[in-house]
Amino acid sequence: MQYFRLFVDAAFLLLAAWGLRNWLGRQTKLWKKWLGAGLLVLLWLVPVFWTPGAVLRGPLPEKPLLIAHRGASMLAPENTWASMQKAADLGVYGLETDITIRRDGVLFLMHDSTLTRTTNVAEIFPQRAKDSADSFTWNELAQLNAGQWFEEQDPFGTIASGLVSPEQAALYRDEPVPTLADMLAILQANNLRFIFDLRIPPAEHPFADQTLDLCLAEIKASGAAARTWVLVGPEDILKVGAALPQAILSAGIDYSRAPVPQELVAAGYQLVNSEFGLSNGMLQAYQRSGLWVNLWTLDEPWQYSRLWLAGADSVTSNNVHVLAGMTKPVMALSYSVYLVVWGLAGILAAVLARSRLKSGEGIYRVLRKYLNQNPM
Repeated sequence: MQYFRLFVDAAFLLLAAWGLRNWLGRQTKLWKKWLGAGLLVLLWLVPVFWTPGAVLRGPLPEKPLLIAHRGASMLAPENTWASMQKAADLGVYGLETDITIRRDGVLFLMHDSTLTRTTNVAEIFPQRAKDSADSFTWNELAQLNAGQWFEEQDPFGTIASGLVSPEQAALYRDEPVPTLADMLAILQANNLRFIFDLRIPPAEHPFADQTLDLCLAEIKASGAAARTWVLVGPEDILKVGAALPQAILSAGIDYSRAPVPQELVAAGYQLVNSEFGLSNGMLQAYQRSGLWVNLWTLDEPWQYSRLWLAGADSVTSNNVHVLAGMTKPVMALSYSVYLVVWGLAGILAAVLARSRLKSGEGIYRVLRKYLNQNPM
């Protein structure tokens, strides 16, 4: 709403002027007319000082860096080698992925708790289609493909629209389920940042207690620790800091109950990862405290533009191929241009309010003359 407030404010101002002109038409005392005019001026003045989100009071902030959500997931099947490499080719700043641990202790990329949505597990293991993803071994996962569903379902319409060619989509039918090591190799080769969601299995899983340690050890062995943003709860900060001292400790927060910056800084966090509903005020408060702010998961260019104007450091998106090509926000007005536009809206509102007064007086005079000539 703040981003589109120019239109909302203009509509409200004109609606108020329309209501005011009806009221003015019934007034005979001069002070009441002045009062009405003063209220209209006050309504106009408020947005001059409390400007909409699309108005720049200074230079345009740096364009937020892009984190590819599960890779370039609109152009290739999510959480696969193809989607990660496609994102790297687009020049993104970093990759986001979801990590699950197999029954034999190997970490692999998978978001859902089961394999049903993004693999052909129902064809290969029909009796286990609804089994937990962490219950499969490497030999079993190696028999699956993680791309056939993308071609068949075209989840974002990118095949139908021509952004992904039928020939390219057909190649995804043989895309395997990748390991964390596969993804880290792409990360290293392209000098990318990395943020991940780690799926901790239930207690009965043979590696339940070791999942975080195994993940941290693999990241350290790859040499990618300094470029890794580790989402970590307060209870594991010391463990992660000891295992990966170069990693960026990241706090996943609920934007509706955003913690104060001092609390996060004191705990040792360096980055805030929040859903994109985080208010501009909190975003900037975190940045003033030295915290990097990454916002997820947004795909619309106007939302990206809103956060660009707000000064976000980075955003996580499925739509990186479109956002990467943006050279300026969808809608942004300098303060001087805004004052001209808002000034015209004020003039229109004043004319609207005054026109009713004149027309109301005119109608009253005509009606009075008619009644005098035609008494009941």
